Amino acid sequence: MASRSEVKRVSHESVAEAAEVLARAFQDDPLQKYVFPDEEERLRRSAAHFGAALQYGLQFGTVNEAPGGAVIALPPGETDVTASRAELGGLAKLPDLIGPEAAARYFGVTQAAEPMHHRHAPGPHWYVMVLGVSPEAQGSGLGRDLLHSVFAEADPGRLPVYLETTRAANVAFYGHMGFEVVEQFREPASGLDVWGFLRPPREVAAPTPPPRRPRRRYQGKR
Repeated sequence: MASRSEVKRVSHESVAEAAEVLARAFQDDPLQKYVFPDEEERLRRSAAHFGAALQYGLQFGTVNEAPGGAVIALPPGETDVTASRAELGGLAKLPDLIGPEAAARYFGVTQAAEPMHHRHAPGPHWYVMVLGVSPEAQGSGLGRDLLHSVFAEADPGRLPVYLETTRAANVAFYGHMGFEVVEQFREPASGLDVWGFLRPPREVAAPTPPPRRPRRRYQGKR
């Protein structure tokens, strides 16, 4: 099982490797299968798709990795993927990287989920944009450790954490990690079910004060 000490920040030099890991992690994901219906095209182009997402995360958020997985999280104030941020962060290049039809399918679903995001996380929060663990590392606790690296950012500020999934099998896992399902809807164009989750703010325990030393009575000079 991976230890939390193995989770580290992704560097620009390791983006390509992390993109390959995420491509394997999402090979059978419902959204990724909708974006790339052809399996061979999905194998060929998913790394470019996640490479763009990782570059965006490096520009506007926190990107952490460990052997077999990675997480992209956006901090308060950066949780909306606006047109100007997409241009600066590289997501606007997706039509060239993965093809205009695939990009249109991807943006269609993500944009349909935005109102749900805004309804349930209107204030400052952290947004888990992508969390993926490759098949060979699933069940090792790596997904938990990657999420804990986001919680370590959110909890000191007592901030909630929001995410979505299109994979029914993830619902129980996120519930175990302290998230609550806040909404579920079916995106009409794709037919995909989309779940929104919110992890409420956590109270950070105050540090335990050191034990008090017994006070000595002043007995005067001898």
